[in-house]
Amino acid sequence: METQILTFFAEWLILPKEQFRILVMLADVGAFRGALADMCRYFSVDPQTNNNNRLRAAIDELARHNYITVTRTGRTYQMTVIPKEQEITMPAEWVARIRRHEYNSEGVAWENVLKVQLWLMQNTKDVVVTNEEIASDIGISISQVVAAMNVLKNEFQAFRKDYAYWNFGNTFRRKGQIIDMSAWWS
Repeated sequence: METQILTFFAEWLILPKEQFRILVMLADVGAFRGALADMCRYFSVDPQTNNNNRLRAAIDELARHNYITVTRTGRTYQMTVIPKEQEITMPAEWVARIRRHEYNSEGVAWENVLKVQLWLMQNTKDVVVTNEEIASDIGISISQVVAAMNVLKNEFQAFRKDYAYWNFGNTFRRKGQIIDMSAWWS
């Protein structure tokens, strides 16, 4: 049986959670055709007015900034992704595991965990990275980066981390971390 591979784009990582969530859905299902209530069911949220309004606003923003094409007939939306430059691929089963996982040990949303994982897959080939750099690139707080990395490292065994230091005579100062992605995730 062939593994389904989902395609993401590095340009998506900086987007707010609501917009990123819609793009993850489109990466998973391909072209979407349905009502906002169908999207709510996909995300396992109640199709209340507030949720529908947030989804509608996120769809409008994504379309305005050329991330998706949208046509609307009545309550039915048709959406497809507009490909960007920096492609990142991941097996669908890993995305599903990240979405379904219970994040009890860390207060972090699955969207942030996925964003950090995708960023690490794209940017950690034998380079020293900092949590600040990751946070800046994907638009979340440093504490959320740390929480997402803790989940990925401890609960998913997605990578191994070593620290890199500057040597100032008798004093060492941490300059960042070197991430070695697990074979399962690469």
